[in-house]
Amino acid sequence: MLEPDILGRAYEYLLRKFAEGQGQSAGEFYTPREVAILMARILEPKPGMTVYDPACGSGGLLIKCHLRLLETHGVAENGRRKLPPQHAPLSLFGQEINPSTFAIARMNAVIHDMEADIRLGDTMCNPAFKDASGRLMTFDLVVANPMWNQKFPSDLYENDLYERFRFWIPPSSSADWGWLQHMLASLNERGRMAVVLDTGAVSHGSGKQGASRERDIRKAFVEADLIEAVILPHRFSSGHHPDHSGYRDARAPGGGNLS
Repeated sequence: MLEPDILGRAYEYLLRKFAEGQGQSAGEFYTPREVAILMARILEPKPGMTVYDPACGSGGLLIKCHLRLLETHGVAENGRRKLPPQHAPLSLFGQEINPSTFAIARMNAVIHDMEADIRLGDTMCNPAFKDASGRLMTFDLVVANPMWNQKFPSDLYENDLYERFRFWIPPSSSADWGWLQHMLASLNERGRMAVVLDTGAVSHGSGKQGASRERDIRKAFVEADLIEAVILPHRFSSGHHPDHSGYRDARAPGGGNLS
């Protein structure tokens, strides 16, 4: 029987090759390995933490957090790394809107021999992870690469039941700052987040006279001391993913960090 890490590497290789043949649309389900590793190292998960990806695609970002924990806290056993009994594994949660990609994520978790609660559904319209009172569950870490510049109607934000968009309502032409506000609302008081966005998220509306919702939300995040770092890599990406990927490391209310 093949070990899970060998199966996992083979599966990741096949996913990457498929993604390279899909062009930019592959970004909907696959984040390049180098980018995912960087994000896991920024977050540096610790035993027993909860990790959430609201747009999990094939599950790669959750898996990289799991593998980072094995790298930092695991021990070698029969040629592979395992967590010793004194270290609790990560609790992994993800939601994916596309049924085929959802199935890939579930299979990916099984192949990597990890427990993950992956649910099918539209995170922005109907977030799957809620507590007993109907409020959003909160997590130690959030990691995500949501589809960039998605379009949602304004009433989705205006009639939100989960108090996610407290900084301002994003424009209907781009949900980037809507995703960020959803992720912020999904962090606990000491939570941290790492997210990939189009660089337009840090520049839309700059220098513009008059109103700009994205600029105003961005300003509110900065003034609330939520953003710790923005990383703009230029040669991380494989062919399907534009070079202008953006990363955000932010600080959650109460002293935690959002990456």
